[in-house]
Amino acid sequence: MDGESFRAAVDKVEIENVLSRAIVARDSGLWAELADCYHPDATLTTSWFAGSPQEFVTKSQEMKIARQGGESQKHMSSNYWIEVDGNRAVAECDTILYQRRIIESVELDFTTWSRRLQLLEKRSGTWRIWRLTYIYEKDRMDLARPDQMASRLFASMDLSNYPRQIRFHCWRNDMVGFPPSKTICLKGSEKEAEVRTEARRWIAGR
Repeated sequence: MDGESFRAAVDKVEIENVLSRAIVARDSGLWAELADCYHPDATLTTSWFAGSPQEFVTKSQEMKIARQGGESQKHMSSNYWIEVDGNRAVAECDTILYQRRIIESVELDFTTWSRRLQLLEKRSGTWRIWRLTYIYEKDRMDLARPDQMASRLFASMDLSNYPRQIRFHCWRNDMVGFPPSKTICLKGSEKEAEVRTEARRWIAGR
């Protein structure tokens, strides 16, 4: 392996570590560590948020505090695809969010599938995320306790205002005060095409 290939391999390991650290820090409530994964001028787009890392950390803290006892969440990421060109990189990975929420005393399990698209830049020798976009694919909702009577809750659910692909995901967030972002990105949408075009321009240095 020549020097250039070795450097590229090291870069990819460092990038994957940053991406994994961002997820673990978010789920664990390690807010300083989460902020350190992003450049200060970065932007993030999720199902419920669009803005800066500082704002994202603050809102994530509020979301975690809002959870009741017995609730939890975990993001699982895999299938990393990383392209590096000098001090710029594009990285994608599959992400599954598992979340348990208690809504109107009913324990519910939510699963959301998405693709995380990240643009990264190495500054002062350190890789950090400059742009993050979640590209949402589908979701589902299940009763955590089949013995619970949830017919009243289900009958009152109005999903008509949410994207069909992740309607349960958005309904859950809205129920605890985090309505869907107007910039939400869905698989196969014009928004996805835009962010992928931006990614190609980023890695090309434009």
